[in-house]
Amino acid sequence: MDFQRLRQATCAALLFFAAAFSAFAQTARFSGQITDQQNAAIPGAQIQVVNEDSLVQVQTKTDATGSYTIPYLPAGHYRIEVKAPGFNTAVHGGISLNVGQAFLFNVQLTVGQSQSTVTVNAGSEVTQVNTENAEVGGTITGKEV
Repeated sequence: MDFQRLRQATCAALLFFAAAFSAFAQTARFSGQITDQQNAAIPGAQIQVVNEDSLVQVQTKTDATGSYTIPYLPAGHYRIEVKAPGFNTAVHGGISLNVGQAFLFNVQLTVGQSQSTVTVNAGSEVTQVNTENAEVGGTITGKEV
């Protein structure tokens, strides 16, 4: 009986690996590294791959070394979009993937324009500023006189 179980387990394992190999052999993958202009890795960059034939989207993020892999993609035409905070978005289209192809696609992002948000919390007394000329208006209380 132990021989029978061992044979069944071996057959099951072979079928599993054959199916996994078959799935990989009929698909393609993107992989690469996302860096800045000084070739430093950008961890946490968002990557979106769009199959331009079916419009199916797949997303992932880079690891601590700026590397990424998107496996099991069907052959077709793709567009890849890479985003990271503080950098300009990079979009590359017209990429053709063939069956079984491991497409190495490194992207170098450029520094984006800085954006600042200023939040002003006014107190209970608001000073009115005339933007037409240099006049400033407000209410003077007894404490200020």
